[in-house]
Amino acid sequence: MTLKEIAGELNVSPSTVSRVLNGYSKNFTIKPELRTRILERVEKSGYKPNRIFSSLRSKESSQISFLFYDRDLLKQQSPVSDAVEAILQEVTRRNYTFNFMPCELIQKLYYPAPEWKVAGLIIPDVIYPRQLKYIEEAGIPYVVVNGICGASGSAIMSDEVANMRMVMEHLYAFGHRRIGYLDGFLPGRHPHSFNERKRGYDEFCAEYGLAQFQSELWKYSPVEVQFEELRKRNITALICYDDQIAREALYLAWRRGLRVPEELSVITFNDMPSHAFTIPPLDTLAVPGTEMGVAAAQTIVAKLEQPGEASGYSIRIPGRIVHRESVAPAPGA
Repeated sequence: MTLKEIAGELNVSPSTVSRVLNGYSKNFTIKPELRTRILERVEKSGYKPNRIFSSLRSKESSQISFLFYDRDLLKQQSPVSDAVEAILQEVTRRNYTFNFMPCELIQKLYYPAPEWKVAGLIIPDVIYPRQLKYIEEAGIPYVVVNGICGASGSAIMSDEVANMRMVMEHLYAFGHRRIGYLDGFLPGRHPHSFNERKRGYDEFCAEYGLAQFQSELWKYSPVEVQFEELRKRNITALICYDDQIAREALYLAWRRGLRVPEELSVITFNDMPSHAFTIPPLDTLAVPGTEMGVAAAQTIVAKLEQPGEASGYSIRIPGRIVHRESVAPAPGA
């Protein structure tokens, strides 16, 4: 049913119905009874306004843009791709449009402010506040997913300290006391998860009186060298920063005739579909991508509908352990 048909049934003008739906009050008054009748009829009809057409007429935008630095970011399942799928569903349900804007030089420069008018921005994986310089200057409402925000934004991120604690508790419950951590150091790129997982590892070891076995001493060496150095310390369990390192660790263990999990337990982060088909299937900490997406969508909508609210803070969401077959009791436990 169209807006014009609804107006005809109620014997009012289409502009009256439009103003009621958009909460327009400037130089416009209407009896409360008629306003109620219009809203009830619109709800019953299932009518949804065309937000793009409305924004062109009012010169206000209902577009929320997703800025991404890598065209491959959404091709494979990941916490960010899960978050984007949830954001898309949520903002569409709330009658906002959603589009994608590539900015592939961001790792060297800054996130650019869009050249067209947008209502708000969703930005993934922000590592440094300086990357948001132009966004902050433009005053565009924004939410960062899986990264840090500036003074006027908000950030929705995985609680990586809590996640690492869950991983450590998982291994500790199986009797492991010599737990190594292959942290996946990359020069010049330290996402919030890198520092916070390391902090979670340090804090747990200090609290439980465990010796620390981190690959940081050999961080500029190939993964194979780091793996060998950790094995010399007689670790019984290995935490891998991501699934790529975990797969390489499984391969290196196989090449050396080291049985997983009987002689070495292995666990990683970011639950991927392929983890169920490695040999053995990998235990993992599932980062809450979908939950982050829902929270990000709710936050950006709150910013748009209540200007001045939801700024300058971070929401941290913990993940969950997925136990498969790569973690077992420590040898001799």
